[in-house]
Amino acid sequence: MHTNNKKNDDTQDQSQAALSADIHTAIALWKAKDWTTYKTLRDTLLRVIRSGRGDEVGIRQMQFIYFINTHLRHRFAREVSDQTMFLVALPPHRPVDDTAWRIATEGQFWNEAL
Repeated sequence: MHTNNKKNDDTQDQSQAALSADIHTAIALWKAKDWTTYKTLRDTLLRVIRSGRGDEVGIRQMQFIYFINTHLRHRFAREVSDQTMFLVALPPHRPVDDTAWRIATEGQFWNEAL
C-alpha cells in the first residue's frame, strides 16, 4: 500500500512540474540537450490532457508541447525524429540569432489570429 501512495505522489509531482512548463522551459531544455526531461514533461502533459484534465493545460503548456514542430522541424530539409531534431545543433543555414527564431522564441506568433 505504501508503494502505491509513493507512485501517486510521484505522478502528482510530475503533473505539477509539467503544468508549470512553458516555451522558456522547452528552450532551456533544448539548449541543455536534455531530451529525457523534455520528453517526460511533454508526455506528462499529454497524459493530463488524455485523462480528462485538459482544462488544466493552458497556452503556455501547449507552446511547450509543440516546441519541436513550431521551432525546430522547419529547419531540417528532410524528415527526422523529434529526438534527433532536439539533440542536434541547428543547421548552419538558419542561425539561432535570425529574426524568425527570435520572434518565435519570444512567443509573439501565439498572439496571431489564424
